[in-house]
Amino acid sequence: MPENAKAYSIIPGRSKKKKPLDWNVLIFKIVLLAPAVLFLVVFMYYPIEETFRLSMTRSTGLGPAVFIGLQNYIRLFQNEEFLMGLKNVLQWAFWSVVIQIPLAFFIAFSLSIFKNKITKPLRVIYYLANVLPSAITAMLGRFVFAPRHGVIPSLANKFNWQWLARIDFLGNPNLAFWSIFAIATWAYCGFYIIYLMANIEQIPQDIRESAELDGATPWQYAWYIVIPMTSYALRIVSILCIVGSMKLFDLPWLMTTGGPGYATSTLGIVLYKNGFVNWQYGRAAAIGVIIFLLSLFFTILQFSLQRKDRDVL
Repeated sequence: MPENAKAYSIIPGRSKKKKPLDWNVLIFKIVLLAPAVLFLVVFMYYPIEETFRLSMTRSTGLGPAVFIGLQNYIRLFQNEEFLMGLKNVLQWAFWSVVIQIPLAFFIAFSLSIFKNKITKPLRVIYYLANVLPSAITAMLGRFVFAPRHGVIPSLANKFNWQWLARIDFLGNPNLAFWSIFAIATWAYCGFYIIYLMANIEQIPQDIRESAELDGATPWQYAWYIVIPMTSYALRIVSILCIVGSMKLFDLPWLMTTGGPGYATSTLGIVLYKNGFVNWQYGRAAAIGVIIFLLSLFFTILQFSLQRKDRDVL
């Protein structure tokens, strides 16, 4: 054996001989991991598996479930309310990413760059809506848009704007979706603002000072430095937006119960009606599976795009 090879073989940790199994260490690792694995199996994997199984049955919760294959899925895609709910959540997800995230970034950047005495109180004010229970937020939304005696009709009557006072924001199918979306934007943007502010403030001050010395305006600093450096946070917020849109239930249900017609219906509302009003657990489980698969698809898509960007860089 060459001298170099002998020397390499005697370096600690480089020996080809396997270390004897230390049963005490192995048992210690198993004991530490067992609660986490058990928690995942019981509260995550088993419910997912059971939902998939139930989605292929006809079940009312009373008596045995009957296996019917993909019939629940076929009937759902022939159902007008389900298709309208699917269209609404996709539309909601799109406009959430297009409107809510740029708005949240604009406010977060402004509060981080232009600091003054009212910056801290504004953080609390913006986040306050996110702390309120959905029932309170929905009640405030109905108070604002209610016909005749709501905030908007009252102000319109005061200024003699009869054209505005006559609008029924929650009763008109063309306006109900956007009325709820406006309340949701106010309610949900607080979290995005605080999260983006935390990331923007992590950017070293030296970088900003260098940009200012080079003559960069605040908006050039935002476009060329802040957005690229907070791109990961923006993607996380986008994922939260999209997944939240797929599961949307509380505000549309509390403000309009999905109406008028199916104008503000969502997959969550259709699931609730099928499962807890019509007692069709199998069909409700099928909607749950579709929500799960849509959320999984958009999450994987986002991280795939992020990985491609890293490979390009």
